[in-house]
Amino acid sequence: MSTTSYRRRLYGSISIANALPEPRDKRDKLLAEELIGQVLWEEKSLPQDAESIMDALILGTDFTPTFISKIDYPVSGLGKKKVKGAPVFHPASRGAGGVWQLGKRNVRPRLLVNTRSSSRQKMQRGQTRAQTKKAAAATDTEVGSDSSFASPENDESFGAQGYDDKNPNKKRQRASATLEGKWTLLFNAIQAAMHAMYEKTFPESSDAFPFCPMDDLPKRIWSSKFSTSPVPDDTNAQKPDVVLVDHNLRSLPLQWREIITCFELTENLLTSTSTLYWGSATKGYLIMREQPWRRFVLIFSIAHNELRLHYFDRSGLIISRPTSIVTKPVRLLEVLNTLTLAHTNTLGYDPTMHMCNPTCKGTHLDLRKNAIGWIEGPDKTLLSIINVLWRSQGFFSRGTICYRVQTSSGIEYALKDCWVAEDKRYHEVTVLRMVEGIPNVVKLVADWDVLYDGEPDCTHRIRASHGMRTSGFIRRFHRRVLLTPCGEPLLSYSSKSELLKCFHDFVGAHQSMLGRHILHGDLSPNNLIIYDGRGYYIDFDHAEITEGPKSIRSQGMGTIPYMSIRLLRMVLISR
Repeated sequence: MSTTSYRRRLYGSISIANALPEPRDKRDKLLAEELIGQVLWEEKSLPQDAESIMDALILGTDFTPTFISKIDYPVSGLGKKKVKGAPVFHPASRGAGGVWQLGKRNVRPRLLVNTRSSSRQKMQRGQTRAQTKKAAAATDTEVGSDSSFASPENDESFGAQGYDDKNPNKKRQRASATLEGKWTLLFNAIQAAMHAMYEKTFPESSDAFPFCPMDDLPKRIWSSKFSTSPVPDDTNAQKPDVVLVDHNLRSLPLQWREIITCFELTENLLTSTSTLYWGSATKGYLIMREQPWRRFVLIFSIAHNELRLHYFDRSGLIISRPTSIVTKPVRLLEVLNTLTLAHTNTLGYDPTMHMCNPTCKGTHLDLRKNAIGWIEGPDKTLLSIINVLWRSQGFFSRGTICYRVQTSSGIEYALKDCWVAEDKRYHEVTVLRMVEGIPNVVKLVADWDVLYDGEPDCTHRIRASHGMRTSGFIRRFHRRVLLTPCGEPLLSYSSKSELLKCFHDFVGAHQSMLGRHILHGDLSPNNLIIYDGRGYYIDFDHAEITEGPKSIRSQGMGTIPYMSIRLLRMVLISR
């Protein structure tokens, strides 16, 4: 049998290092299962005086509806002169509310166009393109190709619906390009005005801009480019209505990895069975899947003029109480300001690491060559991230991601970053210390809690008044483990003789671990590596301590294709 055939037999039923959920139905099933018991719907189980998750993350300001009414749509006049357009908001004559004024121009997701007849559009296409570029420069709205766009059939957003890849020619419910495009114009008009206002006092914090200090004033841009075409991924299924990205990336091909957040829009009420709810959950999952270094992810929805925050972390999903953008317009302004102007820490990014994007690669002179980012080591020194070795597929789980890292002098390690349940917080490192010195078992170099604001980072920090009110809540701590050696997947064996030698190593190491009362508990090719022609055990999350005062039974069952027949029978009986 050839070496290739060995690989096919060995890996035929599992996913390898960086594999992602393949078909959409598998991903949807995984997400539906993980949402069970993990969702706090509109915070209904909280006392009325309890702080909302939105209030915890989006600080209040001293802005007023009258102030918002002074923000105008920027318009380019003759000679590139900017003139005031219509206001984005009209306050009510009585009370604190008002009406948001969506622009009257029809807006394609990638091109601002006039809503005249198609024949006139064709005649004036060249002129329209030139005017579009001027308008886009003033409004920070995306500009793209002049592709045709059919008139909308209704005003319901289809950003929460999936593109049917099995029936690509099947007619699907369409969204109004006007809705997504006009909200994009409004968001960017507000962003431009508030950015100019904040620039005058930056970096000082104030009642208007209560943000933590930053070195540079961020510039982010809203785009509706994906409201008609899905974000490229392994399923090409999801079309977020309006996305937020870094302004420097706007002209580059975008994927979920670059999306900071998104808004989902609909005229209908939001319910637990609506497409917007499931769509926003899927988009939150995809952002966290492609950005596993995020501490949390924020998605927002406006359904029937009600604003909600959909907050995702490794312990579950919280959907905030609805807030009317008609009676409380300032709240929408505060959300937009926070998303576009606040520090990335506020948006869920981990301040102890950085993953490079195309605009910053090669600018970090203190990193190793070909580094794709950096991460803080146990002594706060920066380790260069060379590549991602493995990442988990689950949503509300450990969120494990393993990196190949190097010190400034070139010493290489494997770094494991994960969110560990409180009762298993130190389990793996305890096991690694118990098996220290056994040949062909990875060695623990260091372990530490990831700190945020000087305290161990934990999903309970923001959820202090929320977490225990979801039935499936698990308090998870952010942990990192540094290991050596940093090997290659078992799949990378160079010959059958090398593979056999590795299995000989595994048998001997397994016997030695049993002698120290350690049962690995998850024997699969994913947890076996090759380094310098020898095999090594990794990943002791499910290891069982079988004897003594530290005796702990594993809560996991391992990887199904490699479980013992005894455990498989136990699973069938339990079901």
